[in-house]
Amino acid sequence: MLGKLLKHEFKATWKYFLAIDAITIVLGIIAGIVGYAVAGKIDDFPPTLIILLTLGLVGYIFALVSASVLTTVFNVVHYYRSLYTAEGYLTFTLPATTTEILSAKMLVAVIWQVIMALSLATSVFFLAGSFFLYGTVHGAIDIQEFFGDFWYGIMEMLGIAGVFGTLRYIVSVIMSIVFNMLIFFFSISIGQLWQKHKILGSIIAFFVTRFVMGIFSFVVNMMSGAFGMLLQNDTDPGRYFSHTTVVSLLISVVASVVMYVASIWITDKKLNLD
Repeated sequence: MLGKLLKHEFKATWKYFLAIDAITIVLGIIAGIVGYAVAGKIDDFPPTLIILLTLGLVGYIFALVSASVLTTVFNVVHYYRSLYTAEGYLTFTLPATTTEILSAKMLVAVIWQVIMALSLATSVFFLAGSFFLYGTVHGAIDIQEFFGDFWYGIMEMLGIAGVFGTLRYIVSVIMSIVFNMLIFFFSISIGQLWQKHKILGSIIAFFVTRFVMGIFSFVVNMMSGAFGMLLQNDTDPGRYFSHTTVVSLLISVVASVVMYVASIWITDKKLNLD
């Protein structure tokens, strides 16, 4: 049944999210074309054109941020409407358990968030790639030297070493997405415990959860020695970032499991659609 629920969720949401993702990538392609056209010539442009290009770059950044926020908002609104409004009566008449219903919605929401993150990365890649392309075509940048020195230095500083280090960061990013989405879903579930003003209850629960998780993360990082490493002058940046990445990953996993189980339990035992 979970497979059918996932299929239904994708059918119900794909148009909105693919449209946002497509626009994000197209904006990156346009920005890349403009970037390639102006690369190396910016000093010869009149001030008015430079201002317009700067405004265009600001608009591009704003569009990327808006796309990310819009994806999250659509996911949260869809989750709330399909479970805790009148639509929820139909949802919970399906021949599926509460765990299957909520798991399908959470999983699809996380997948769309991951796809949005990949779309943002692709969009930025087109823009950054246009400058690298210009540099290699016109001999302004030695791409091999760049990746051999600068990029290697960045990876070393962040502690990304080998396949394991790369996978650790990829898993950390994915779990961060899962963790942030589950905070919304968990807060919505808590809000349903209120007899009235459930949306207000969800909002309050969200900020309280964020605050508690911030305190928890601070305490765990302090106990793990992360702050001590930060204050030492001889601390290797790669070792520090590797350490904090592992700590953040563990926090995300533990907190996500707790919020996932709590959301299902509250919805299963305490659901009141009025």
